[in-house]
Amino acid sequence: MNSTVDRTSPTEGLSVSRKTLPVVFSAVITLYNEEDNVEPLTRSLIASFRKHLENIPFELVLVINGSEDRTGEKALVLEGEFPELTLVQVKKNRGYGGGTLAGLGSARGEVIGFLDGDQQVAAEDVARVFSACINGPHDMVKILRVVRKDGPLRAFQSRCFNLLFRFMFGGTSLDVNSKPKVIKRAAFEKMKLQSQDWFLDAEVMIEAIRLNLSVHELPVVWEEREHGSSNIRLSSAVEFVKNMFRYRYGLR
Repeated sequence: MNSTVDRTSPTEGLSVSRKTLPVVFSAVITLYNEEDNVEPLTRSLIASFRKHLENIPFELVLVINGSEDRTGEKALVLEGEFPELTLVQVKKNRGYGGGTLAGLGSARGEVIGFLDGDQQVAAEDVARVFSACINGPHDMVKILRVVRKDGPLRAFQSRCFNLLFRFMFGGTSLDVNSKPKVIKRAAFEKMKLQSQDWFLDAEVMIEAIRLNLSVHELPVVWEEREHGSSNIRLSSAVEFVKNMFRYRYGLR
């Protein structure tokens, strides 16, 4: 099986390696210091896609976003095992949004989705979201966290954020920041995404509202993280609010 490596300008510090296989959908995951998650995550998602989306060719795009642990090393080993794996290696961390945009820009599928690498959404539910977008009429399909096992504080923060978002931008989403978000390419290519930080999730929803896209939310259970620690801090919540006001009043 042939493998190609595409490289951008060395000054950009980004390389892409993939197998020369056609794909229908792409799942993008941005990883920063996730050495304990990368292998079980990769194995569970690929197994679930193979089982629940049988005979639909896909790629799992792992973005190694300047990781300082063994995430990249473990991903390279997995690449040799799984033909569906595409690796995007970013030399210097670009932030969550910047890393995710690098992965989305490298994705080849007609349906493109992105999700976190913390395994808080069951692999079967991830496959269900992709299937609903591939086979359904909606421009975007995403999850709705109806049960959250990450604590009452996170749930309270999320409710406040979603209320403020709907007040400022409209829309009907009850869970703006939830992932996976899966989008048909025709709709994705109309979006003007630029956020380099955690606001990328909200920016996608703002663009969906601007473009009047059809968005469907599937209810799931949001599990507690088993390995590693979240990179979201109180400062991230403050930055969310600042970014909303910047967007609302054209300051970005």
